Amino acid sequence: TIHKLKISTGTYNKINNRMKNIFIRITLNLAMPIMMTYSLSSMTTNMKNFPFQRFSFAPNSVCIKPETFYCGDKNNATLKFKMRNVPGEGDCMFLAVALATSASMGLGGNNALLRAVANETREVVANVLSAPTGHFHVEKKRIVRASDLLLSAAKSESVDASTYLEILRNGSLQGGGAELTVLSNVLRRPISVYELDEGAECNVISTKINDDEPSESNMEGDECLNSHNSVPPIPSKYRIKCVGLFGDIFKDPCTEIPNSAVLENLQEGAYSWHIHILIVDAGEGEKHACALLPRF
Repeated sequence: TIHKLKISTGTYNKINNRMKNIFIRITLNLAMPIMMTYSLSSMTTNMKNFPFQRFSFAPNSVCIKPETFYCGDKNNATLKFKMRNVPGEGDCMFLAVALATSASMGLGGNNALLRAVANETREVVANVLSAPTGHFHVEKKRIVRASDLLLSAAKSESVDASTYLEILRNGSLQGGGAELTVLSNVLRRPISVYELDEGAECNVISTKINDDEPSESNMEGDECLNSHNSVPPIPSKYRIKCVGLFGDIFKDPCTEIPNSAVLENLQEGAYSWHIHILIVDAGEGEKHACALLPRF
């Protein structure tokens, strides 16, 4: 005789919930290695695509790895810099210009001071940019009317001129070419913009014809020992490239003074009429500006 097993509704629900929990645990245990692999793979990809995330900084925000940024060939660099970071709060471009300007006068510039200067700089740029008449110098012999520059900048943000000035003043706008054009004219100083050179980070340039011949690398010594790893090491010297120059007609007045006391007693990063800004990819769709201070 076969008897039917009668189970109350409460008991059935308890068994059903236990089975669900067991199923979830088994599923998670099977999926965890896949999830971990995906997470590590994603992290590795981000670190490779955004080298800035792996830079090392001292407490004063000076970059110590890489220690030097240079233009041109490593052994015959035309320009050498040390880099100092600024807070990434949407004001990084204005902060970087403020820092580079204050450093040119031998002033360190703490973050609180830089924020105050950056806020006032936004107001100055907005006031000058909204001028009904007048021109700005861009580069070489090229000039642009203030009204045309404002309309072009507003169009790039898909807003009208008044809205553009509003978001420039309230900090919603990060700033770009239009603001750098105005700043170079207001400061009467040239501003160069740089980016990291993609070929500067442990990219082995192979020149060998067969497997017995050595290959060349743009890194030195131990910096290339781990080049086979998925995430290449950060070199002590990082090559950068100039991607823009604003206000190249503005020259240093001190160069007209015979034996200028300022130019004769240069200190690293303490004086540079020319302002240098480094723009890096800080993340997916995220740009960040830093100040480059010349090394002599």
